[in-house]
Amino acid sequence: MNLVLMMSAWMFVCALIGTIYGALHFLAKKSALYLQMIACGVGCQMFARLFDVIYLALNGELHRKFNIGMLGIVGSFLFILSANYGQMDSLVDDGSAALRPTRRRALLAPAAILALYAAFCCAEQDLRLRLAVGLIAAFILPTAYFNFKHLIIYDVENGVIRCIRSYNLLALAYGFLVLLEFIFGYLSLTVPYVLACVGVGAVTLAMMPMLQRGWARGRQ
Repeated sequence: MNLVLMMSAWMFVCALIGTIYGALHFLAKKSALYLQMIACGVGCQMFARLFDVIYLALNGELHRKFNIGMLGIVGSFLFILSANYGQMDSLVDDGSAALRPTRRRALLAPAAILALYAAFCCAEQDLRLRLAVGLIAAFILPTAYFNFKHLIIYDVENGVIRCIRSYNLLALAYGFLVLLEFIFGYLSLTVPYVLACVGVGAVTLAMMPMLQRGWARGRQ
């Protein structure tokens, strides 16, 4: 069985379970918009992986450039970014100078994403692959910034941020692992690619329950 198909199927199953969990706990119960947006993000990943599975089953391999499935990956990061930036960031960051050091430290996450992408560009000369990975990296950059920021920011008045730090850690790991999945896959590094894919699936599987438990603690 094609290794990429196996990994895509694994990530699809994990994302499907996460999507069902999010739909039952967040969408069906009309929970906070923050939670619903993250559930939609996992759903986008599920559809992306479904496309990969179907395409691989029919054609044997994916396009080694941009493909429709990537739009689902981009969508997942857009939803996660919109939730953290649009729904949560204003609650914990009032723009004051006191939080300026935190904002600066949060730049470490996108800087690491840029470093990974730069390393990939040095190793891969195909412009199409550089652009494909660059598209994914462009949406991971701001998402990683806010996930890391909400992971390290000092939270006094809004205890919910403390309670969902485990989720933000998982979401941050999700961004890095997805980028590594594409990098290792395009560079044909089999073992690192498999590890990255297993990580993406495991993180996706854990994200929704972790978010639900943390949010429930923060509301108490």
